[in-house]
Amino acid sequence: MSMALGSKTPMTDINVTPLIDVVLVMLIIFMVLTPLAEKQMYMRVPEFEPPDTQIVPPDAVPPDQIVLTALKNGRVLLNKTEMSVPDAMAKLRPVYEGHLSKVLFFNAQDGTRYEFAVTVLDEAHKAGVNTIGMMTDPPMIVESVEGTPAEAPPTPPQ
Repeated sequence: MSMALGSKTPMTDINVTPLIDVVLVMLIIFMVLTPLAEKQMYMRVPEFEPPDTQIVPPDAVPPDQIVLTALKNGRVLLNKTEMSVPDAMAKLRPVYEGHLSKVLFFNAQDGTRYEFAVTVLDEAHKAGVNTIGMMTDPPMIVESVEGTPAEAPPTPPQ
């Protein structure tokens, strides 16, 4: 409490000046320290490609590069062969075992469930794939390899 000059009664108003000083100092501290805080996101961005470069068509992809595509019917394409997820991972395991820098290119067909795409990526990581390149061009996929209409993906248990 403080006393008003010339009066013997105590002043009942709260003095907020020290509170404002403390808040402003804390604001300045956080403004200075926030940009210095370490972020936990590591990302390698692709280099700029000049517009005159020619895109390699899917038929001309070198045979040592592997493209894994998640289909909306709950199966995957390993390069151009449609198969189940466990069969694809069984084929990936010997190829990527011991090759830390070998890249697997991943793509997903339009309409593929997000959970299924993440499951395929997790299974590929378990199979030994360490570096995954995300493809941004839409995949050129026929509806099904055998010519029959594709089935809907299985619904996860709830």
